[in-house]
Amino acid sequence: MQIISEGGNVFKDANGRSVTQRINQTDVKSTLAWLEELVPGLDLQNNTLGSTGIKDTSGDLDIAVDASQVTKDQLEYRLKQWAASHGFKPEDYVKKSGTAVHFLTPINGRPDLGYVQSDFMFLKNVPWSKFVLGAMPADSKYKGRERNVLMNSIAKSMGYKLNQLAGIADRSTNKLITDDPDKVAKLLLNRTATRQDLASVETILQALSTDPQRDAKLADFKQHMEREGLPFLEDTMEGTNPYIEYSDVNFLARLRDRIVNQGMQKLIEADTKLQVQGGQAKGIEHLEDLVFRNGSAGIKRALDIVKHASTNTGKTTTVKWDGKPALVFGRDINGTFILTDVAGFTARGYNGLFTSPRQVRKHLAARDANDKEPKKATRVQTLAPIYDRLWPLLDAAVPKNYRGFFQGDLLYINTPPLETGNYVFKPNLIEYKIPAASEIGQRIGASEVGLGMHTKYTEPGAAKEPIGNFKFKTVPGLLLLEPVYAKENIRPETQMVKQLRALYRSQGAVIDQLFNPADLRALKITDLPKLCIDYINSRVGTNFDQLMDQFATWLYDNTTAPKFKNITEYLQSPRSNIVGMTAAFEAWELLHMVKMDLLGQLDLQHPGQEGWVMATDAGIAKAVNRLAGGFTAANRALNNPKQPA
Repeated sequence: MQIISEGGNVFKDANGRSVTQRINQTDVKSTLAWLEELVPGLDLQNNTLGSTGIKDTSGDLDIAVDASQVTKDQLEYRLKQWAASHGFKPEDYVKKSGTAVHFLTPINGRPDLGYVQSDFMFLKNVPWSKFVLGAMPADSKYKGRERNVLMNSIAKSMGYKLNQLAGIADRSTNKLITDDPDKVAKLLLNRTATRQDLASVETILQALSTDPQRDAKLADFKQHMEREGLPFLEDTMEGTNPYIEYSDVNFLARLRDRIVNQGMQKLIEADTKLQVQGGQAKGIEHLEDLVFRNGSAGIKRALDIVKHASTNTGKTTTVKWDGKPALVFGRDINGTFILTDVAGFTARGYNGLFTSPRQVRKHLAARDANDKEPKKATRVQTLAPIYDRLWPLLDAAVPKNYRGFFQGDLLYINTPPLETGNYVFKPNLIEYKIPAASEIGQRIGASEVGLGMHTKYTEPGAAKEPIGNFKFKTVPGLLLLEPVYAKENIRPETQMVKQLRALYRSQGAVIDQLFNPADLRALKITDLPKLCIDYINSRVGTNFDQLMDQFATWLYDNTTAPKFKNITEYLQSPRSNIVGMTAAFEAWELLHMVKMDLLGQLDLQHPGQEGWVMATDAGIAKAVNRLAGGFTAANRALNNPKQPA
């Protein structure tokens, strides 16, 4: 049975104390009404879960959200917009976990009244989940969890299982049987039963009182109660509260039994595959970096991307234009046009979703003011005119009814000069020479401003998607250059792929254990995966030799003494951690070699660009030369000369 966890306080101060409070029953409806104004279109007052608004006070607001009406990313974006517009840090007010979005909610919309935590639970079947997660009757001695365990115990004895997100399903085939509570009652209890008979443990026991299969139906439930140290109360035990009178007394005994019978297990992230949390790049990920972003899942994803790209290169793999700056533009959920750069689109410390050239100029001026060393030309002088020029053109290019965003690189802001039959422009490092007689050359000649387009997003924070065949509106003077695809299928080097698959099978588990978020949090080294990528980036422009050997020296120079101590001790014990780190770097090196081989094949088809982007059903990654003499090293020397190599 899948258990949904509602709540658990996620908003705490620097000392670990909760910054929220319980909300009075009289304030629940008005606070939900305020939230409905903040996120129009969602019926929140009629979709509360559990005891929200039923008891005198509630610890938080548990709310069901129909996942087909709005996505987690869309709701997160709207809530963060509110926080940013009020001068708050969005990341302090909005958090995501599992199937939920958590919001630090001012009671009645007034921060002076204090805050309550709102848990927006994204559900595929709201009516069913509301039934399963509904509050127990006031006279019940049991909690909703026990009611659901009992329902699943009955279902299991009959070859079914309870799914809190969907309904009752066949245990062997997973085929959904019904999500109608009245039909579920008849299926599990008897032909005359209704949903009221499933209201509590007591009503279910009453409905089973004459059932000849009663003992079999209750078997799993009784075992659950014994494991939890709770008595299985029959009708003869009137007035007894199992949680108050038994739970604390039996806790140590239950803990002892768990250790003896099962061994000490983690209570967080147990019984699930470890999810490595290595963050994400501002732009498109390097193929080889996925191992540090997602652990063994990153290795598998990288291999799947290569596999998909090699079987259909002509429809998945495109030239990565070397433009500058990288821009994002489109319309938000209200239809407002936004133009920003990649940093602004993913910004957390400020609102980078600019809705006017004036906002852009104000932001650039603030950055200029914060520069410690004066520059020959300020951002206001160099970048503001570009945004002024682009704003009306890109606004006109995006249909008014479109919702979403596009990313592209600026190639030129004035029609490139014609030299010996070629249009020549150099937006960053690569100099392009496009024959004027070619189809692209003719389009360049008819334009004044050109962008190389490659990515789209449904909303800020959403996953990158290939831009596909989207048709922008025609705007005189503007060229939005669609992706240029490879012509022939690439062929990954078989032996290296085999080595990677073998490493994934043999060492994937130890890599994931090394980057286990729970263990890293305990030692205050949650950024270990990111540090690995920072270290890799510090080696750009070299041959990446002796990666593992030089990692400790780099850590010593680039982390605090306490963090360095914690990391080195963590890598030494248990021994599997140093094995996992070695395997992770080995996987990175193998993926890098696979990428460089593919890059060579692609450059033979279409030489003279920054690199290539593989946009497949398995994911998106880029292939760019980071070696000495490669594009990344040269780009750093040109644009970030102070960054150490």
